[in-house]
Amino acid sequence: MILKLKEIGLQLCTCTWIEIMTGVGVTLYLVLAMHNYVLAALAAGLFAPLIGFHFIVTLISKGDGLVTIEGVRRTNKA
Repeated sequence: MILKLKEIGLQLCTCTWIEIMTGVGVTLYLVLAMHNYVLAALAAGLFAPLIGFHFIVTLISKGDGLVTIEGVRRTNKA
């Protein structure tokens, strides 16, 4: 599958990828700057369920049996 630059940019700006980058950044900061491995493990453990939840929701939403709700379009017609 070939991704276009716009699709890659949109993928990186999703909630899941922002959380992954934040979790990795916090964990690396705790390890490299503070040399605190216990807090780094705790931070990684706290981010893991949240990231896992978003991946599960993404997989479910791509399923065929998902019920979608479309927004109501408003018009100025009286």
